[in-house]
Amino acid sequence: MKSPNLPSTRSDEMIQQEEIAMEDTTTTAEDNVYFDSYEDIEIHRLMLKDVPRTEAYQKAILGNKQLFEGKVVMDIGAGTGILSLFCAQAGAAKVYAVEASRLANLTREVVAKNGFSHVIEVVHGKAEEIDLPEGVQVDVIVSEWMGFYLLHESMLESVLLARDKHLKPDGVMLPSKATLFAAACRLGEFYSQQVDFWNHLYGLDLSPVGQAVLDSKRCKPEVAIVKADELLSEPVQLADFDLAWLGPDEIERIHSRAFTSVLCDQPTEYQGVCLWFDCSFEWPDQTPCTPVKLSTSPSSAATHWKQTIIVLPSSIQVEEGDLIGWELTLKRSMEHRRRYQIELNLLDPEEDEHPVPCSCGQARCVVIAAFMAKADEEPLPDDDVDVSAGQSSVI
Repeated sequence: MKSPNLPSTRSDEMIQQEEIAMEDTTTTAEDNVYFDSYEDIEIHRLMLKDVPRTEAYQKAILGNKQLFEGKVVMDIGAGTGILSLFCAQAGAAKVYAVEASRLANLTREVVAKNGFSHVIEVVHGKAEEIDLPEGVQVDVIVSEWMGFYLLHESMLESVLLARDKHLKPDGVMLPSKATLFAAACRLGEFYSQQVDFWNHLYGLDLSPVGQAVLDSKRCKPEVAIVKADELLSEPVQLADFDLAWLGPDEIERIHSRAFTSVLCDQPTEYQGVCLWFDCSFEWPDQTPCTPVKLSTSPSSAATHWKQTIIVLPSSIQVEEGDLIGWELTLKRSMEHRRRYQIELNLLDPEEDEHPVPCSCGQARCVVIAAFMAKADEEPLPDDDVDVSAGQSSVI
């Protein structure tokens, strides 16, 4: 039964407070589900089984022992404690292994088993919310925060907030930089296994099912291995993060508008846009160190992140030199803060406006790029020189 409209006894302020409380509850519930998922040991087995991922951290830490000796380190999202143990092996004076899930109890056992309880202190809580003893600040923050297409799960925000709270002004973030890339690709295995599979079965045509598979991918990207020879263009940089200075607001929305030329030996089908990321481990201010790079590109050894593929609604026939374009937006969901909404719009290279500068290779873009490069090379007038009268004179 619908009640008649009655005068409200609640003020606008009360309503706003209730809405905020509901938002906080939703966020907390989502966080709890996220942290609870990391109590599954299988997830940690898969991550530690990922040799390129784990060895990159091991080399970055143990390959630069001189930069860890006597330092105070925070490991955010410590999990089984592997990165904290690397830091202790490298000579860190103190390591705070911060773990928000109840796996923290097991982490303490692992630390004790390896004889580092005097160095590693396991802290159960969210890194941005905990307080360290006597307000101590750390020299290094190390964290494996990356998700699919770099940003999935939104752990990066916690890392940045923890940086602002716990890291010394001259402290170091590891990884220090992260770069997100995109490239056009064909999807031979995906189409063979999930789309074309339905074309001829037991003498029947079930191709509408294959089309339904393609339609379903409009709502959710595919996480799979893309072979290097399936890429159809040079990588386009979508985002480049310096973790020492990156602000939480800068990861709310990533936007890229790009045009590029098709690279292929023979006519083929353009079927998707492939996303991957690289992370680098370096020290600032030219500090002598052994830099390390972790790449999840199709040209590198496979990782548990694989690649993220935005599958096109249908295949597009292309050949060498064809121009293709897209506008790609990754926007953090307002309802589910650990997820991103990904929107891809295909662009017409002849009709749609190109970014400036543009490296697509089209004649007009080459001319503009050359003009801009020449302008950058020309020295600017000295501030102390008066050129208004056509004759320079020092003031």
